[in-house]
Amino acid sequence: MNGILYDADGGQQILASPVKVTLQRSVSAPADVLEAVFPLTGPVRPAAFFRMAAAGKVLFDGPVDTMRETDGRLLHLSVRSRAALLLDSQALPGTWLHPGLRNLFQTCAVPYGFTQIVGDMRVFDTPYTIDSNKSEWQALDTFCQSFLGTALWEENGVLRAEQPTFSEPAVLGKSGIPYLKVCRTWQMYRQLSEVWGIRSGELENCIQDSAVRQTGILRRRISAAPEAALQEACGQVQTTSVLCVGWQPVKLWQPAVLWLPQETLQLQVKQILYQLSTEGKTTRLLLQNG
Repeated sequence: MNGILYDADGGQQILASPVKVTLQRSVSAPADVLEAVFPLTGPVRPAAFFRMAAAGKVLFDGPVDTMRETDGRLLHLSVRSRAALLLDSQALPGTWLHPGLRNLFQTCAVPYGFTQIVGDMRVFDTPYTIDSNKSEWQALDTFCQSFLGTALWEENGVLRAEQPTFSEPAVLGKSGIPYLKVCRTWQMYRQLSEVWGIRSGELENCIQDSAVRQTGILRRRISAAPEAALQEACGQVQTTSVLCVGWQPVKLWQPAVLWLPQETLQLQVKQILYQLSTEGKTTRLLLQNG
């Protein structure tokens, strides 16, 4: 495993193998986050981008957030994936009379180096307004949720406005991926009693969870996709953390079958935490109901 820093002018700095790596991917965060520590064999220059690869495969690629040198011997890097470029930039406010994914992509993403987006390319007759103080990511994602019924996500530099598909689930335990530890948590505060829809600044239908309302607890949210927001909240109540040896080839949103001594759970991967230290490599998965 090696890392390469890229200067703003295109120059490269090849780093030695890292002594510590933490890479987190989450469905709740558009940009993946990497924290890494590398031994230094010489001076290092400020860099714009970082790429990490192993066995000829790119594991991570994105803009550098911070670089910190310690005693001239260690380099601490904090990097996010390329979605960070859209999260950190404000979109130009305005109203699109005939919005479509293609023209919004050209305006909100292409200037930042993105070259491909996958999704429904229909052009709509309903106006779409981008409010002030929205990021480029929010402008694209809100359109995708309101008009296409799906969230925006990024994978290997490609933007996707579609539901991810998988040929098979990740099997944990039994004859699948072995695990070291399983921990289950119930987070009751995540329950929502109702979610209101909003479109072009106007409130629409209200979706309710009757079971939560019967408890007497009122927790309200407003979302461009109310049904999806309520379903997501229900899925976040129970979380299952699974610790595995090595870096496992699991993806976000992938269905997961967890074999426990007393039961078998059908869940979905919502967060992946890859770690490398002196003790070796591990993968920690956060699983929830789909």
